[in-house]
Amino acid sequence: MNVDEKAPFFVFMNVVITLTHILIGAIAFNAIFFANLFQIRSSFQQHIYLCVIGYILLMSQAVLSMNPYASWAKVLSYENKKMIHWLMQILGSVLAIAGSIVKLADRNTNFRSAHGILGLVAMLFTIASLISGIVNLFSMNFSNNINMIKIGHSVLGALALSTAYLSLCFGFHDVYRVVYGNNNANLSINFTVVTLIGVLTSTCINTVRRIVP
Repeated sequence: MNVDEKAPFFVFMNVVITLTHILIGAIAFNAIFFANLFQIRSSFQQHIYLCVIGYILLMSQAVLSMNPYASWAKVLSYENKKMIHWLMQILGSVLAIAGSIVKLADRNTNFRSAHGILGLVAMLFTIASLISGIVNLFSMNFSNNINMIKIGHSVLGALALSTAYLSLCFGFHDVYRVVYGNNNANLSINFTVVTLIGVLTSTCINTVRRIVP
């Protein structure tokens, strides 16, 4: 896809991506700082580290690496972008799944909360996205269905990140609010929602374009 760098939409998307990068760092630091600030169970701490690094830092950046409006990725060839995407996606997925398993193994885990339920769903979508990604990697051998395979992978990846980010929102709502108060919790939730929108905007646009040529 050729991008007119002088177009207002291109400038707007560059601003969105820049803001998204800043907010990714902000909410990741927010969660990790919280995990280090208090004496919490080691399994809970590991869960935060692994899921935040996996979902927020690596998988989000994996999506942004294929974004035509991301300035850092614009200088790379498509093949290099794809390699970076796969490395970050696989590593992020492994860490995120490991973080969920750590919580599953915790006897005190409560999956009746919105955070726990969404976290479990995010793990299942992440596994499905990883499998669909492997299929997509070898999809050149199935050229008749390549478009549908790409759409399926994009949708599963978007669902995995969406449920993970929403789970983080409920984590801020349930735990963060008690410690830091309503204003800080609401700000963290708002930042998380805006970040999710920024990460998935280009993916959603590309998916719609594949469905509606």
